[in-house]
Amino acid sequence: MLAGFISQSPLTSRELTHSLTRMADSLVVHQKAHRIVFAPHVAGVAFAPDWRTVSPAYAQSGHIAYLDGEFFNRTDLARSATSDLEFLVEIIADRRELLNCINGLFSGVVFDTHKNELHIITDRYGLRPLYWTRQGNRIAWASQTKAFLALPEFSPVIDPISRDIFFATGQLPSDRTWLKGVAPVPAATQMTFRISDGSLTQQCYWSWDEIAPLTGHHTQRELAHELGVRFRTAVEQRTTGRTGLALSGGLDSRAILAAMPRTPKTFTFGHPDSADVRIAAQAASVKNAPHTVLPLDDQNWLLPRISGVWYADGALDLLHMHGIEHLEQQKEACDISLNGAGGDGLAGAGHLFPSNKLSAYLKNKLHIRTDRNTIQHLETAFNNAGSAHAFYIDWRMRGFTIHGPRLGLLHGLEYRLPFLDNQVQEFLYSIPLQQKANNRLYRQMLLETFPEYFKNIPYQATGFPISHSSWTVKILRRLTGLRNPTPQTFADYANWLRQSPGKNLCDHLLYNTSNTSKLWQRHLAGEDHTIILGRYMTYQLYLIQLFDGKYRTSEEVAELLKITA
Repeated sequence: MLAGFISQSPLTSRELTHSLTRMADSLVVHQKAHRIVFAPHVAGVAFAPDWRTVSPAYAQSGHIAYLDGEFFNRTDLARSATSDLEFLVEIIADRRELLNCINGLFSGVVFDTHKNELHIITDRYGLRPLYWTRQGNRIAWASQTKAFLALPEFSPVIDPISRDIFFATGQLPSDRTWLKGVAPVPAATQMTFRISDGSLTQQCYWSWDEIAPLTGHHTQRELAHELGVRFRTAVEQRTTGRTGLALSGGLDSRAILAAMPRTPKTFTFGHPDSADVRIAAQAASVKNAPHTVLPLDDQNWLLPRISGVWYADGALDLLHMHGIEHLEQQKEACDISLNGAGGDGLAGAGHLFPSNKLSAYLKNKLHIRTDRNTIQHLETAFNNAGSAHAFYIDWRMRGFTIHGPRLGLLHGLEYRLPFLDNQVQEFLYSIPLQQKANNRLYRQMLLETFPEYFKNIPYQATGFPISHSSWTVKILRRLTGLRNPTPQTFADYANWLRQSPGKNLCDHLLYNTSNTSKLWQRHLAGEDHTIILGRYMTYQLYLIQLFDGKYRTSEEVAELLKITA
């Protein structure tokens, strides 16, 4: 976690320290702070859990620097740097051509005291979010937007475009936040602020266009083998120290389990009789991995998510905070959690499509049926991304997916994303869509690389192993009469909202307009409006905490609203 600012006008050390302390105190962290104040212009803080032995702050050789995240290939690139942060400083000083070679998730800030220049840098995919704002003669940065509330010139105003898109799509745009004047630093970007003239420039140091299409003839088996090799290497690079795994009944987390070089502790949240839990237990048994079921029920699901809304700055719908109830228990067992984000969507091509099929993708895959303004925004985002692959990472993963794994940072639980490894992504991007579509390549890679995990263990989405063809699955469903492969899902949010404590919270939050009140009454009467009600609840909770005292904990908000379990 990072927070800090640079002032074009000189400030005293006391002024710098006071402003930085207020920013740091606004963050929700349970980690050790590393502060550096460099009068008269720069003040910053970086937070890191106690299990990390290297400081995330640096002050040597005329540079002040802070780093959130990590590199996985530093030893292959560095001359003499012994830490990721030292290497980042080395790159900014005289080896900037290596920025696009860093394989990792990170955001960093480097101040060059010789040139009086501040640099803010993000990773290729922007999956270690850092936000920025310009207030008067200050540029401020933070890993959580709530830190900007401490700035003397800042006054929070809700961005109406973000509000409309959140209600229409369930997520914020990847280039906006809830707050006017506050934006995420774009992916693969180096921002430079010069004290001498107050100028601010942005440079994109890498793009998807740098990846050349695969040439020559390659069989499906050859492609599957190469993908398997790269994926296994990516998982091995990210398996260090106390690394655990959130294991589901899907393909992606199971693939990570299979590729891990050591036996991890695994966790599955949900009902003990759900397909997710049963299938995950089967996969864990193959590796003799300890498997813990983390129950999710009508009584324990809600309260932790109230504080989760504030921690995530309202960027994640509380109905998608699955597992937040047990993050402390996971942190007791491990320091790092591997996450399968990007597996099915990219390797399995589940979110890939031809450039002329955007409308069908939004309607059929993301279930977005909304006003023309939102559609135009999504079309612009797609055109700027240049491909479905880049659009999925930049819009969907940055705007939605990443906020789930980030919740673990609240307890010092690091997240790593093996499918977002540079070598894996470059290879996937180079392959024509027709060779990846309908899970063809991914399915073959899994079956040939990790057969003991996939040949006979069912896939949660179908109820049958992926070794069965789609035609075989259809026939077996008819013969067995199995129409719904997952009759017991891990959560029943529709009914949980109708009973305490969900009902109590909705009764307090959904009275503000006639539309939400009527929708809530119709849900109570038996209609299912869970999705939109979850978005309204998230928005209202965020507003309460943003404007009415900045409540941070579930208990404080529950007491304010008289919510009891």
